Amino acid sequence: MPGGKVWYLLFALVLITCRPAIAQEDTFLDSLKYKTSLDGYVKYMNTVILPAADTTDMITDNLFHNRLNFQWDLSKHWTFNTSMRNRLFWGELVRLNNEAFSSLGKDPGFLDLSILWTNGDSYALHTIFDRLYFTFEKGNLNIKAGRHRVNWAMTFIWNPNDIFNSYSFFDFDYEERPGTDAIEVNYYTSATSQIGLVFEFSDSLKGSSLAARYRWNAKTYDFQVFGGYQRQNIVLGGGWAGDIKGAGFRGEGSYFIPDSGLDQDDQFVGSLDLDYSFPKGLTLQMSYLFNSTGLNSNTGDYSAFFLDRALSAKTLSPAMHNLFFQGSYPVSPIVNVTLATMLNPADGSWFIGPNVTWSVFENFDFLFNSQLFRGDPMTLFGDGGSFLFVRFKYSF
Repeated sequence: MPGGKVWYLLFALVLITCRPAIAQEDTFLDSLKYKTSLDGYVKYMNTVILPAADTTDMITDNLFHNRLNFQWDLSKHWTFNTSMRNRLFWGELVRLNNEAFSSLGKDPGFLDLSILWTNGDSYALHTIFDRLYFTFEKGNLNIKAGRHRVNWAMTFIWNPNDIFNSYSFFDFDYEERPGTDAIEVNYYTSATSQIGLVFEFSDSLKGSSLAARYRWNAKTYDFQVFGGYQRQNIVLGGGWAGDIKGAGFRGEGSYFIPDSGLDQDDQFVGSLDLDYSFPKGLTLQMSYLFNSTGLNSNTGDYSAFFLDRALSAKTLSPAMHNLFFQGSYPVSPIVNVTLATMLNPADGSWFIGPNVTWSVFENFDFLFNSQLFRGDPMTLFGDGGSFLFVRFKYSF
């Protein structure tokens, strides 16, 4: 994209200098009904990493994170949205994994919307536009074009139906979740049903994706089915969301048939969710993930599952069976505690993640999060070590 980085800088300056408002009017463009809004947040997060138990090293990392969300109502039917992430990393983690941080400038999408401003021995400054799209809406028709989130998920923790922009449960600091460069067309056939078509751009036809989905409601359940071609795989899937006597009951699954040129087996990935909220605020949740090509042994090279594979609906976990449990309780109107755990029943390795959020005052939040991975060497979670996070967030 010629002159791309200059264009990004100018665009960022426009966003930063816009006056934030929910619906502000510019008298010069009143006749065009020009309306803009700007919001976002600023975060600081400190991370302490304790590697696996056979070492005594401690690694620290710091992250300053700013996000800006900009919307422009161009007309009655047209809207423009963009969001940018500005992140400054510094500390030992950058120094020890400098090659990984230097790759931040390589945008994984079709559009080159990523800028690595600088990358020193122990710091990196990075900007990426993870949303940049136009929306056309008229009657029952909705069209989005550009980088946006295509959300086909029905469950909460693992999402095999989220074939366009998968995410990791452990990436808790990215609440908005990634987007994809695509054209999405949805037509609402009724108040509770819709037909959708998504085409995801790529440099080649084989790397592109095209899928269609039909979603509908029957009694107290929402259902969906879809099929298409997704990054060198024919994919078929479906899911549901409903309840059983007040408990949420959700599920989704996808079946992948690789191109004949790929040395891969057919793969089914499916997940189930159950959750229940008690009257005083306690919420319990259980999830199960099945991966037909995953390892089902007490030891193995789990890391090999991810070699030459980006995060996708096929690589949600390298284990065949995965269990998740979580409890959440508001101890006061401004403090919430959560305890999450994962287990690989084949090798006995496990993860546990205590979490405390505190709304200190309006628009300012404090979070403590820990991710503790335990198990024998050569198990799913055995070599993960421990991660401790402290984060401050101001929203505007």
